[in-house]
Amino acid sequence: MSSRSSFFRKIVYLVVIAALLLPLRWLSHPATIAFKDVPASPGGKLAQLRDQYHLSQAQLGQIDPASVTIKLATLGMRGVAANILWEKANDFKMKKDWTNLGATLNQITKVQPNFINVWSNQAWNLSYNVSVEFDDYRQRYRWVMKGIDFLKEGIRYNERQPRLLWDVGWTISEKIGRADESKQFRKLFKEDDDFHGSRPLALRDNWVVGKEWFERVVEAVEQGQTMIGKSPLIYRSSGPMAQMYYADALEQDGTFGEVAKSAWVTSAHDWHDYGNKDILTTFQDEKTLEPIVIQLNQQESHEQAARKLVQQLDALQPGLREKIMADKRKALTPAQREALDTPAAKRSAKQFELAAQADEAVKVTDNELARKIADPKQKKEALKLAKDIRQHQLLVSYIERYRSIVNFVYWRLRAEVEQTDEILATHKLIYQGNRAYSEGDLVAARNDYQQGLAGWRKVIDRAPGILSDQTTSDELMDVIKRYRRILGQLDEKFPQPFILQDVIDAHERTPAAPPKKEEPKGSGEKKPSK
Repeated sequence: MSSRSSFFRKIVYLVVIAALLLPLRWLSHPATIAFKDVPASPGGKLAQLRDQYHLSQAQLGQIDPASVTIKLATLGMRGVAANILWEKANDFKMKKDWTNLGATLNQITKVQPNFINVWSNQAWNLSYNVSVEFDDYRQRYRWVMKGIDFLKEGIRYNERQPRLLWDVGWTISEKIGRADESKQFRKLFKEDDDFHGSRPLALRDNWVVGKEWFERVVEAVEQGQTMIGKSPLIYRSSGPMAQMYYADALEQDGTFGEVAKSAWVTSAHDWHDYGNKDILTTFQDEKTLEPIVIQLNQQESHEQAARKLVQQLDALQPGLREKIMADKRKALTPAQREALDTPAAKRSAKQFELAAQADEAVKVTDNELARKIADPKQKKEALKLAKDIRQHQLLVSYIERYRSIVNFVYWRLRAEVEQTDEILATHKLIYQGNRAYSEGDLVAARNDYQQGLAGWRKVIDRAPGILSDQTTSDELMDVIKRYRRILGQLDEKFPQPFILQDVIDAHERTPAAPPKKEEPKGSGEKKPSK
């Protein structure tokens, strides 16, 4: 009896297995192409989904036979193999065994060729963390370029992922252009025939090349590819910022006149175009809950529109806003009214607190004003105006927040101011002063600095916001300190009052900046993630 029962169970198993073959074929049947009399087949459901969402290896990038072989050899345990290799890579890094580290990184890419963090993090590891372990700047440069080559290899297998394009642009521009060895790195980069090939020498500046990679990112996104890990606000600003740094680098290298002016004109044009681009924000529309789209150039137009609407609202019942405010003022405590009437320069700490409370208490919102309108028809119009005013004010606040992230107003002003002959002449004088100072010609350095600082006075008077950026302010203070040092060595007194005394006073009121890190801003060690 038991033998017959066992036989029937086997028959049932075979039937179930046969039945499962049908859904398995429906799910996993591979796509085929037409051949002779055999028509093409879209394949099973999984094959169709891979094609629909561009997930097949042929659509992601080039196919690596070694990578495919390793995938099969790991028998579905690629995650375990990847973890082991990551641990080995970190161990080799700690031991400074760069040969085995490079070999292990290569193995990781075979196991996880489409995992973006493999390429991104390990390229950063090579260019930023490994490179600084060497004393010779030439060896450092070679490891920086190894990281860039690593990213370019990753792009071959991930052609639809613009993040790696951005990483290449960032490393070329920021690592080469802003590291402590930037002067040497920039020179080596221009001379690197292996990287540039037939590219003309004039176009080999690292900022120019970096900008080209950033522009490829924007082009890829506009063609429908998805950017991972960077918001539109950041990756769209990268190209224009690279152009800004290129124009600045020209002056740092001693190139002035029409060449530098043209570079700044291009910078202003690029920044204006960036300000006109649609930026998807994290804010949501109150009704549709859809993300709000802004343009950084539109803040002033929204502010102007809001002011006009407020004037229309106030004109519906003139004097109403002042009456509401007067009524609210009467409700204040005597101490609050006294604090409000006391000039700010004479207020005590307590009165500052009371005045702030009073300001908030007497404030009249546009919606509040609209609800106080007596005429029903005018009230309906007033409520509509108040709603429109609030919408413009919200957009202004959103744009302000996003502008502050990229220091939009400063760079817009900087690009405009730097085009003028006045500031170009000022930069040239400071450059000549720096060179004379390094050569020990104190008299020539003093004269150039004196004229250059006088030029800075005119620039600041015309565009005070030019010193809103801490880096620009610090660089100017460095020049002032060198000028003071030169006068001391020449037994001459530092002029009082000094022509840029306001700059000195503002710098002394500003808290001291932390010591400069070895790596450029935002480039601290980035530990690879598994």
